[in-house]
Amino acid sequence: MGFALFTGIELLLFAINSMVDFKNKKQFNIATGLMFFIMFVFAGLRGSGDADYYNYLWFVRDIGTDLGKVFDGSYPVEFAFRIASFVVNALGLSRQFVIVLMNLASILPIAYISIRESYNPFLSAIVFLPIFIQFDMQTSRTASAIGLSFMAAYLFIKGKKFGGVVFFVLSFFFHKSALIVLPFLVLLNFRISNGFKVFTSIIALGLSLFSMSFFRIIQRLVSAMGLGIISRKIENYVFSGFFAQQMHIFDPRIIFMAMLFAFSIMYFGKESFAKDSIEEVASKAIWYGLVVFLVFRASTAVAFRFGNFFTVYQLIFLPVLIRESRRIDKSGLFFIILSIILFVIPYAIFLMNKAPAYDFFFTNPNAIHSLTV
Repeated sequence: MGFALFTGIELLLFAINSMVDFKNKKQFNIATGLMFFIMFVFAGLRGSGDADYYNYLWFVRDIGTDLGKVFDGSYPVEFAFRIASFVVNALGLSRQFVIVLMNLASILPIAYISIRESYNPFLSAIVFLPIFIQFDMQTSRTASAIGLSFMAAYLFIKGKKFGGVVFFVLSFFFHKSALIVLPFLVLLNFRISNGFKVFTSIIALGLSLFSMSFFRIIQRLVSAMGLGIISRKIENYVFSGFFAQQMHIFDPRIIFMAMLFAFSIMYFGKESFAKDSIEEVASKAIWYGLVVFLVFRASTAVAFRFGNFFTVYQLIFLPVLIRESRRIDKSGLFFIILSIILFVIPYAIFLMNKAPAYDFFFTNPNAIHSLTV
């Protein structure tokens, strides 16, 4: 019921906002902000999930105001989560505030950039739904890392290098998987030709066809270097652990990213966008994200987590792609819109059906118990 209510509200707002002739930019921004604010409310007040929600509450309780645990590098959750838990406990606030803070760190940067930069921020909010449902509603630490890394890239292209570094470090402190963003931030300094993108994508495809053998070689190398922790993680995520499941080469997430990449090289070249524009970054992210999905598809869990640091740029890229196809290629426009209808919205619905039933924390007896014991 909760997911159906949430989705209905978002789709209704999208339809209404798309038809309204706003008188000024302020009204337009408020309408967009409302769509993201509703996401924040539903995510911040959630009192359900798989094990993640209750694990988060347990960790907040366990950390308490113990600085020893805050600075314990072997503790099972990342540093930013431990700091947030310490602050919430020190202030005597409800443990639910840690959930609120993580979702604020995720949604606020995405909403801010979409409102300021997206050609169609209403569409951006809808495109964000699958990521929102997978991460903000189920694994908030990764959601925080995705949102903060998005802001890091944005600050870098705006010439605010120090701020970009700070946001990247915060992203990493929420989830170590944010490390996959570091090479991408370096690539922001360079113009990248379509030829190079195609070449590297073909290489990534070749690696993906032998992904299991590729990761076995990597595992042996890191083991020989004495990096036993990384070797064990590769074993657990790729070969024999609970998460060891290969992403199929025809997985819809790979196919959709490949389709966007194909359109990007059809419509745009190296000089199509102004240097250091958000559109140029988004175009690079589509390519880089496809490479990540292919290279790491030996493990669905890893490819899925790493890849979504770059699928978030679809919020910017899809509206630009629709604008360009409307101008030069009406048949292409048809296929792009059809792909959104057949992938983005059904994928969001599929994720909602697969996700645990939604409850607000104040209506779920289990959540209330976990918050008060």
